[in-house]
Amino acid sequence: MKAAIISIGNELLLGKTINTNMAYLGSELARLGVPAEYAVTIRDDPGAISKALGEVWNKFDIVITTGGLGPTEDDLTKAAIADFYGKELHFDEEVWQHVQSLFAKRNMHTPELNRCQAMVPDGFVPLKNERGTAPGLYYRDANKLFFALQGVPLEMRYIFENHILPIITDTVPDVKPIIQKTVHTHGVSESRLAELYKLDDLPSDVSLAWLPQTGRVDMRFYGTDEQRIEEAICLAGEKISEYIWSVDEETPASALLIALHSRGYTISLAESCTGGWVSKLITDVPGASVSYNGGVVTYSNELKHSLIGVQSSTLMENGAVSEECALEMVSGIKILTKSSHAISVTGIAGPDGGSAEKVVGTVYFGFNAEDHYWSSKQIFTGDRDSIRLKAAEFAILELLKSLQGRCT
Repeated sequence: MKAAIISIGNELLLGKTINTNMAYLGSELARLGVPAEYAVTIRDDPGAISKALGEVWNKFDIVITTGGLGPTEDDLTKAAIADFYGKELHFDEEVWQHVQSLFAKRNMHTPELNRCQAMVPDGFVPLKNERGTAPGLYYRDANKLFFALQGVPLEMRYIFENHILPIITDTVPDVKPIIQKTVHTHGVSESRLAELYKLDDLPSDVSLAWLPQTGRVDMRFYGTDEQRIEEAICLAGEKISEYIWSVDEETPASALLIALHSRGYTISLAESCTGGWVSKLITDVPGASVSYNGGVVTYSNELKHSLIGVQSSTLMENGAVSEECALEMVSGIKILTKSSHAISVTGIAGPDGGSAEKVVGTVYFGFNAEDHYWSSKQIFTGDRDSIRLKAAEFAILELLKSLQGRCT
């Protein structure tokens, strides 16, 4: 079974609205064992809708559209669908009663414009929408399934979970779900990973996708046999273990917090060029307060000295962007917060401020794990935000590396 997704909406093509519906449907269809093998985003235009349907209907078993089911003039999907399938639209009294009841619950008059949402193509089944006024649509032709969904993510997900999921499950009961597991790596390029772990190493029924991130690389293994996927990941562990920081953990910060909490440790941070970004990544994780004591952003030399005890002589002789400053920053924040572990970051994020000796992207880190102190110098490339994000994630992953018993 193969599926195709057509996303309809000028707002998607203009780039101001992110197509989260596509990501959700792709994930859910893969979980059901009916992977989306084709997806396209088109404008709200009857000709574009008809053309897109013509390209996929005879090639795929399941076709899903999202968007264009509202009551306004730019919502053209329903009429275009009816025209494509050669169906007339009829007025569905039950749908209209539901639309009116939703307005009545809010003590509002039902606009006459909403009557169009009760128009349903002949032979189509309206899918009741308890989250909005526009119903979903379902049509079956032999073994082919067609669904039209709303563009509003909340409504779209409601219709999929409550109506479409049971229909697909009943129609294709024997398919195997697509299982996905992600190996997260750091400190190695995509090309080097590809040299160390070749596609020839994969079991024949397991696929691999390379997913470069900012400053790190993910390897996604997928297939229908979980045991074979585990075998592929095990082999990856043998070949690239020094670069793997987690399997399936969502973020570096969540992996670090799990490692800290499981050992009863706490962490504090002293940041300069990252401006609190490391703290943000950590506190984005629910429950971070169990292990996160706090942090300071010391941009000025005066604050580095007065708040966390960086010596004036260190700043004069070595500068704020130096190994010496980073180590004194991490020592000072550890003393200030009494945490078991600490990180400091100081560097040049750009676009200005670099020199021949210290180019833009130069960042020094200080680390502490109980009684052990160490430092690291890195040179990151990219624009200001890219450098700061890479620095923030490096700080987290370097400490995680230490907690995992890997060399620092």
